[in-house]
Amino acid sequence: MLPSTESIFSEYENLKIEINSLHSQAKTKDILLKNYEEENSRLQEIIRDLQRSKFGKKSERWESEEQLVFNEAELESLKPDPLCADEEFEEDIQVKAHVKKKRGHRRALPEDLDREEIIVELPESERFADDGTPLKVIGYEVSEKLSYEPSKTKVIVYRRAKYGIDSGDYEKTAPPVPSIIPKGIATAELLASVVVEKYGYGMPLYRQEYKFDQMGVDITRQTMARWMITSAEACMPVWNILCERLLDSFYVSCDETHTQVLKEDGRKAETKSWMWVRSTPYGKNKIVIFDYDPHRSSDVAKKLLSEFKGFLQVDGFASYNALEKNIELIRIGCNMHGRRYFEKAMTTGAKPGQTLAQVAMKFYERLYDHEEELRLLTIDDRNKLRQEIQVPIWNEFKKWADGNHSKVPPKSKIGEAFKYFRSEYQYLTGYLKDGRLEMDNGFAERAIRKFAIGRNNWMFADTESGANASAMFYSLLCTAKVNDVNIYEAIKYLFKEIPKAKTIEDFEHLADIIMGITPLAYN
Repeated sequence: MLPSTESIFSEYENLKIEINSLHSQAKTKDILLKNYEEENSRLQEIIRDLQRSKFGKKSERWESEEQLVFNEAELESLKPDPLCADEEFEEDIQVKAHVKKKRGHRRALPEDLDREEIIVELPESERFADDGTPLKVIGYEVSEKLSYEPSKTKVIVYRRAKYGIDSGDYEKTAPPVPSIIPKGIATAELLASVVVEKYGYGMPLYRQEYKFDQMGVDITRQTMARWMITSAEACMPVWNILCERLLDSFYVSCDETHTQVLKEDGRKAETKSWMWVRSTPYGKNKIVIFDYDPHRSSDVAKKLLSEFKGFLQVDGFASYNALEKNIELIRIGCNMHGRRYFEKAMTTGAKPGQTLAQVAMKFYERLYDHEEELRLLTIDDRNKLRQEIQVPIWNEFKKWADGNHSKVPPKSKIGEAFKYFRSEYQYLTGYLKDGRLEMDNGFAERAIRKFAIGRNNWMFADTESGANASAMFYSLLCTAKVNDVNIYEAIKYLFKEIPKAKTIEDFEHLADIIMGITPLAYN
């Protein structure tokens, strides 16, 4: 008996439902498979990024002291030295009948260094010509060698004269010499040395303690830490003037990096804290200001920059968004950050994204190459050529990014690069508004690098006061350094003059010294 039409139709409907269900399941599995593949690709990118960070060579990377402890001499000797032509050397030159020596030229040693002359004479028995005629001095062959004596300590004895009359009814004593730590044993020279060794050259206090011990002097790291905190507090008026001058400038860059403070109320020792760096990239006399804060929130950004009016160059960190309510502040972006996203996608991302990242890197290469060509031009010429050459490149770059961002997984390295580029585009091109502006935040990042190298040596601050002292001295030393001021002589001068300073003009003068506005005379 043949099945009825109704049963056939019912069976058909059931099969249709089952087929649709299978199609739906297959589609779901395809979506899941695609998600799994994207997640797998993303995790592989993370692994490659971590491997490269730990083991591989990294662009925009400086070598830490830990890496150079044992092999610095070997590594540096293999690098090309732009000054090697100035060093004395001899090179064999083949000539037909003989080999002669080609002499190089020694770079002149600085004229302002102390000179100690040593007369080298022939022994008396050799002061005769071949025929026995006595020889006399007719001149000198002069050569110079650079000498160095390790740090020496000495005790300065202050004998304050006491005056009186024969009857003994009246007595007067010369006042103490002003000192930044009035009852301490450290002179300005010693304090400046400790500051510069720690914050300028990355030598932590425990190593300085050992160095002093080798000299036979008992100075503990705890004592030096107290010196640093007290000295930093005394420098606050100078720091405040530098901050005011920075906020009065037309162009400020800002960045931040993490640090760690062990003893803070209500916070665990392993909690990240932050060093914020504000700087003035443009002009002859630049400023670099470090600020310590436990947080990285928009409240900190507002505290540091709410009074600023002008161009502010920052990365895409969300805390800076709150500043845009200030209509007198013009935010511009950092192409170093934008480029870095594509660079990571090219080196550690999945293969499909690597090809796209290479295209983006070519765009950046064109922009940076042209920017370098403009470096020595006037502001007006720089601005004019940017509009003529770079604006079309940016337009092409944006059109390419808009056409390709949807073709890649959003959580992949290349997806993150596209997201940053497209969301920050108006800021990344902001430097085109003024010929004095830079393409990136490199000036602030280089200042942070100084801090990061030092941080690698001591890893953390013990207290908030210690972190604030670090911020103070990094501010003073980095500002002096970018203005080609001798950092030791500048800090020594500050420590000698701050106890005498009474007026705002006195502290303004000290700020001028740090900024290189007033030349620092020293022996």
